[in-house]
Amino acid sequence: MVGIEHWGFRREKWCMRQKPADWEPLPEVYRLERERAQQEALDRVRIAAQARMLAQIQATGKRHSAQDAEPV
Repeated sequence: MVGIEHWGFRREKWCMRQKPADWEPLPEVYRLERERAQQEALDRVRIAAQARMLAQIQATGKRHSAQDAEPV
């Protein structure tokens, strides 16, 4: 979009609105592999978020228990 704004309007022949005549979809194996990779990445993000949350809970728990451990 920045290029179009900067250098000007693209004519219709440069905008691919239809698939090429020789286009074929990728085999199912590639789609399944891509979905598996996306799911693994999502799982890694969830695990990292849970680890951060547990570390934060543990850190606040240590502070609370340290204050309660010693009488004033």
